[in-house]
Amino acid sequence: MNQTIDTTLMVIIILLLVLILILVVIAGLIFVNYLKSNKQQDSKKEVAEEENPVTKPGIGVCKNHEHKNSVGICAICEEEYCVDCLKQIDKVNLCPEHFNTFADNIWHPITNQRTTPDDPQDGVYIYKFKQHLWKEKGIPSYILNEYKIQVENDYIETYVQLHVKENDQETLKKEIAKFKGSLTNDK
Repeated sequence: MNQTIDTTLMVIIILLLVLILILVVIAGLIFVNYLKSNKQQDSKKEVAEEENPVTKPGIGVCKNHEHKNSVGICAICEEEYCVDCLKQIDKVNLCPEHFNTFADNIWHPITNQRTTPDDPQDGVYIYKFKQHLWKEKGIPSYILNEYKIQVENDYIETYVQLHVKENDQETLKKEIAKFKGSLTNDK
C-alpha cells in the first residue's frame, strides 16, 4: 500500500511539474508576443514620424531636413534650420546658403535704437525694415541686439542694430529714415 501511495504521489508531482512547465512556456510566449508587438508599434511610429514630422510645441522644422526640429533661424533669411544646418560666426546664426554671404562682406550697423521695458515698440520699425529689404528687394541684412542691464534698478535697455553690407550702408541709412517716417505718419 505504501508503494501505491508513493507511485501516486510521484505521478502527481510529475503532473504538477509538467503543468508548471506548460505555464512557464505559455507565459514566455505571451511575453515574446508582447515584445514583438511593441517593436512593431515603435517601427510604425518611426515611419510615421519620418513621413509626418512631429515637432515639439513651439519648435518648427528645419527648412532643409523635414524630419528634424529647428534650433534657430538664419539671421539673414529668417528661415528655420536644424543643428546640422545652422552655423554661427561672430554671434550671428546663419544657414548654409547665407554663411558665405556673411563671411564675404564687411558689415556695418546703420541703427542703434534704444528700447526699454517702457517703450519696447521703438525698435519695431527696424525689424519691419529688415523684412522689407529681404522680402521685397532681396537685400541681405541682420539684426544684433546689445543689452545694458542695471541690476540695482532691475532695468534693461536694448539697443537694436541693423547691420548691412558696407556698399549698401549710405543708401540704406537714408531709406530706413524714410521708412521710419512713413510708419510714423501712418499712425
